[in-house]
Amino acid sequence: MLRLASRLAPWMIVAFLLTGPAIADEDYCLYFGHGGQVIVEETVALDADAAFTVECRFRSAGTYRSPISIVSRWSDDTKAEDPGLFYLALSGSKRVIFGVRNEDGGEEIVAGFGDWSDGRWHHLAATRSGTTLVLYFDGEEVERKDLPKGQRLSTTRRPLVFGPAIGSNPRRPVLFEGCLGDVAIWDAAKTADEIGAIARGMSKGAADRVAHYPLRASRPTAEARDGSAGARHGRLDESLARSGWMLTVPWDDPDPDRHTPDLHCYDLADVLLKGEGNPGRKILVDHEKEQRVGAIWQDAESRQLGITWVDASRRSHETHSLAGPQGALLAAGTTDPEGNVYYLVIEERPEPWQDGTEVAATLYKASATGEPIGESSLDVTQSALDLFAFSRGVLEVGNMRYSRGFLGVILPLRMHRSADGLRHQRAIALVFNAKNLQLLRDFGQTSGHSKANLLKVGSKGSFLAIDLGDNYPRGVHLHEFDKNRITSRLVFTFKTAHATESRNGSPVYEEISGDGRTFYKWSNDNGVYTELGGIVEGRGTYLIVFATDRSPEGRVLDNSRAFRDCPDPRNLAMVRVVQSFGRAPSGGEVSNAIMAGLPRNAEAETGGFFVFGGGWTKQRVVGVQWLTNYWEGEAAHAPHMIERAGGSVLLLWEKTGSASSGLHSMTLDEKGEVVQEEHALGYDLHLNRQDRLLSSAEAIHLLAGHEPGGPMRLYFLRDVD
Repeated sequence: MLRLASRLAPWMIVAFLLTGPAIADEDYCLYFGHGGQVIVEETVALDADAAFTVECRFRSAGTYRSPISIVSRWSDDTKAEDPGLFYLALSGSKRVIFGVRNEDGGEEIVAGFGDWSDGRWHHLAATRSGTTLVLYFDGEEVERKDLPKGQRLSTTRRPLVFGPAIGSNPRRPVLFEGCLGDVAIWDAAKTADEIGAIARGMSKGAADRVAHYPLRASRPTAEARDGSAGARHGRLDESLARSGWMLTVPWDDPDPDRHTPDLHCYDLADVLLKGEGNPGRKILVDHEKEQRVGAIWQDAESRQLGITWVDASRRSHETHSLAGPQGALLAAGTTDPEGNVYYLVIEERPEPWQDGTEVAATLYKASATGEPIGESSLDVTQSALDLFAFSRGVLEVGNMRYSRGFLGVILPLRMHRSADGLRHQRAIALVFNAKNLQLLRDFGQTSGHSKANLLKVGSKGSFLAIDLGDNYPRGVHLHEFDKNRITSRLVFTFKTAHATESRNGSPVYEEISGDGRTFYKWSNDNGVYTELGGIVEGRGTYLIVFATDRSPEGRVLDNSRAFRDCPDPRNLAMVRVVQSFGRAPSGGEVSNAIMAGLPRNAEAETGGFFVFGGGWTKQRVVGVQWLTNYWEGEAAHAPHMIERAGGSVLLLWEKTGSASSGLHSMTLDEKGEVVQEEHALGYDLHLNRQDRLLSSAEAIHLLAGHEPGGPMRLYFLRDVD
């Protein structure tokens, strides 16, 4: 059995106390490893006889053969009309350098050893008085140089630049694999004691600071704010504004030994937000051949369709329009290894709904650059797909995947009017030929009243899916299908809210009534109390993770706890299902035979609910392993599972209801054992609940935003297994 996540252990990416301090509101810092610069055109002027100090903080991910300037007003061309004034640089063997240009065009250089550590912030400062250059690293003097008497400074109009100078080949820019911040200039040579106090965070030195650029922001921006009285704001070039902002621990974090993963951001908010309060459907995809990541998207207002690819270097992106009928809804989409785009578009049914009319549903194929390759109209009539209407709700979306020349689809829809006079909702499983877009199989219903679904490709090429249904059987359904057959079973089920009014003389449900609440023996509950996380294939097993409600007594089938605003915590849970799950009994009672590794006397929870007509339906849960143990009012939301190169599984989810709210993580092995326990990552982001995360050899990619329904950005976490 898994241990509850009640204590912490080190993690290769992140390790710190759950109750530790959250990252400040301005938790984006600037990373220069994908290129770009900050340029301050109208910068402070220094007199030729002036003393001055330049200071910054940096994090470096390596060493450099040639010096890389990180703060400068400089040109290497001594014959230039304006060769500049100074630079701070890093070089090989962990050398730090300060260079100053003299009035006669000559250069004075002082260099010393700075033992910077990967992943840690360091302080670099240099002073120039009338007689001396002094270089400081982490508040300690590392080198000094006496200047000739009467030597004067060069005057310059060159801009102040943060980041490496642009080289002679703009296609191969010089890159600084690190972060930069807290850049400041004083019009005085600070003393050693003053530099030490600033480096240790004991003094901000604001009194005589003539320029100060924290290079931090609450959201990605194209401006570098000057916090001094001069207010000479700088600008980020387009490359840096797009790819430079990174969520990370700032240099003034109160716990210097705390480490969080650096969550890089490629800002596509202007592409991935169209429409107030509704960003439209976004689907994360990859181009395996060119090692690119992108998103299929739909504008929420204009309904325009597009595909946006981010370059493998993460320095640029390209967007292409996709064909589609005006006003239709993007239902599902995916790509193949060649980057070809497949997407299903369904016409939105106008209200009031009317019988006798059909909505158009079309499957499209396009190249990676959006050129149409093919399209196929689907038969939506009652005798075929029985697709009366498609919803664009947050969770009532379809999912599509490509595998070995075939497309698998899970599609939620509302059916035509049935014999009982109602238009019921369900999800269906479909398989298409990816070459000609022909529908090969319609397997029919996967669940009734489908509230969410996830789809992936198994190791043998079949499609693996889980979907969440509130109809019979209620719960999390597992499916495996290919072009020939489908196998489906229920792997988890949950409580049911019963009516608070009598219907057709239905009696009081005495067993769950109380505490001022009266329930009756019938229900029409459209709630699922559960959020899907994902499915990962192991050796002979499938790991399935979800978040679900759990009563104070640890029950999931407690119908007395199914009411509006119930404070029960929502915990992260997992089941291990055998890959031969089709041999287990079907129905709403989960069998021991479907679970892997159950002890001989495994404890099961039993229960049931009264259906709409008053009949009793049995339920049974077994094999649930709890990964979190939250308190009342706390909840795990939007869980995601990510398979990593070394075989482990990373879980990401949103925690709410406590001081440690925000993104949390946990690592499991392929058997579901916790190898690194729960950690708060410190980032207040909302994950894209409609679709998967992507994992490559070097990074984990995700779509997320700071506000629910707000702009989304592409983030990637460099993976270490």
